[in-house]
Amino acid sequence: MEATGGMRRHLLCPISLQPMQDPVTAPTGITYDRCAIERWLAAGHDTCPVTGQPLSLANLTPNHTLRRLIQSWRPNSTPVEREQPDVAADVVKKLLSSASCPPVDVLCKAAEVASESEVARRYMVDAGVLQRVLRLVVSCAKNKSSPGDQGSFDIPTTVEACLALIRALDVSGDELRPLVVDSHDLVDALTDVLVAFEPGPGGAARASAVQLLESVTEEASASVLGRLRLELFRAVTAVVRDRLSPGATRAALCALLHACPVGRNRALIVEAGAVHEAIELELAAPSSPGFGAGDRRVTELTMALLAELCACADGRAAVAAHPAGIAVVARRLLRVSAGADACAVRVLAAVSGRAASPETLREMARVGAVGKLCCVLQADCDASVKEAARAVLRLHSALWSGSPCVSAYLLSRYL
Repeated sequence: MEATGGMRRHLLCPISLQPMQDPVTAPTGITYDRCAIERWLAAGHDTCPVTGQPLSLANLTPNHTLRRLIQSWRPNSTPVEREQPDVAADVVKKLLSSASCPPVDVLCKAAEVASESEVARRYMVDAGVLQRVLRLVVSCAKNKSSPGDQGSFDIPTTVEACLALIRALDVSGDELRPLVVDSHDLVDALTDVLVAFEPGPGGAARASAVQLLESVTEEASASVLGRLRLELFRAVTAVVRDRLSPGATRAALCALLHACPVGRNRALIVEAGAVHEAIELELAAPSSPGFGAGDRRVTELTMALLAELCACADGRAAVAAHPAGIAVVARRLLRVSAGADACAVRVLAAVSGRAASPETLREMARVGAVGKLCCVLQADCDASVKEAARAVLRLHSALWSGSPCVSAYLLSRYL
């Protein structure tokens, strides 16, 4: 009994204090349950909860050895846990066997079972419950404005029950990957949800959909990401505009970032108005002394998105065209984090390239962007960031040295 208790202590997640189901190890050497650490990072944290060292999702490594040990140990755990698949099987049968909408009480029961048992949750995910519920949400979304098509169920109540079940399923990256590697069905379903509930009520539906979309775009293959539609980017950009919740805003920015490198997505995202909304989002953010961890993360994502979009001509033009575009990027430089600094310098370098208009260059001097680039050369920044800033200053030093808004001394000293 003592040996069993000792083993159980070693298998507890430091965050949830529950036995781990899908252990992942951070570079710091600490192992967490995947669901718990993903929730921690999604809440805006960017450090290891135990050591305080920087941490991101990309740094997590599956601990297959510990997972096999957990699987070999779990048969000796409580009998209630072993009975859960039978309960889940009954719920899944009711969910999947009905050609029409399952009763709300069945959806609620499924969410309850998934929340109470990791074994049952995995059973339900493997059985295709997520896809079934998503199809139901899409059907409700399409019929929300057509009372005659609603049938015998209440659409708002049904949608809320579906969303509760989706949250309870808490699908991890490993579980989601097989659904999106080669199939576009899940992306299409989320697109329909986001489009159908925007504009108007349905903020909870949009928030849940965009948070799932973040995970989907992270795991999807390039072929799937290459087929994303303009209407999806417009709907995701609308989530950024409407600021439904901090989590939804971060998820929307992440989803756009995941899609940027593939095909024509950068141009489509710019066409959807993402540059304008990203700048407006940053304008509404608190000043850096009042930053919380969540605010800092939003700014990092915003700067990263602008840097990615400035890789295309339309993106550079959109930043330069916004009345506060250059100013807001310059304002955040050297005030948030090293990652935000690198992205901000990339944005300023992009908009001030060889094809930059004289008005754009004068605007950079007027709003203090040139002075900030000079400060980068004095600050404790990464060498590559300093070199990028120096290249911009050298390119236009002749113009800026004659500006009353720029210190000629700084330009001559650091160039």
